[in-house]
Amino acid sequence: MTQNLFSDLEGLRIAMEIEDRGREFYRQAYEWAVKPEHKELFMFLMTEEKHHHATFAKLFETLQARKEAHSGDYLFDADTSRYLTVLAEGHIFPPTEKMHEKIAQLTTIEAILATALQAEKDSVLFYDELAANAKFEDARKVFAALKEEEKKHILKLREMIDAWA
Repeated sequence: MTQNLFSDLEGLRIAMEIEDRGREFYRQAYEWAVKPEHKELFMFLMTEEKHHHATFAKLFETLQARKEAHSGDYLFDADTSRYLTVLAEGHIFPPTEKMHEKIAQLTTIEAILATALQAEKDSVLFYDELAANAKFEDARKVFAALKEEEKKHILKLREMIDAWA
């Protein structure tokens, strides 16, 4: 990152990493789960993360080809960049190298669901900030659309958690 400042490209790069970590988290949760309905939910979420990554990767390639995307004019302001950095520093989903350890600590399906719910909430915050600060309209639209998809994930996870109560 240039002087720890975000741009649409940096936001997309980090969003792809987050989606990769989410996919791995849900893959491991799928392997851990026993009940078919849990496996089905985790498979659904894993597939969603894969689709999100592909969407980000395609937009990243498109924006990277634009000369203006590399201009300092497209950097987010310092406060926004600091906030996004805090959100993105492995807090949404655990880093890949710590994923198995994190899943192993989650000894119940309720704990896995609660962790997934928090990760999806954090994703909504991250994508909301990226959408609000995007310099390119196509990036803003993708961030906003993915934020809405993450909200649907939150509702599905909440329903499963409530079913346990």
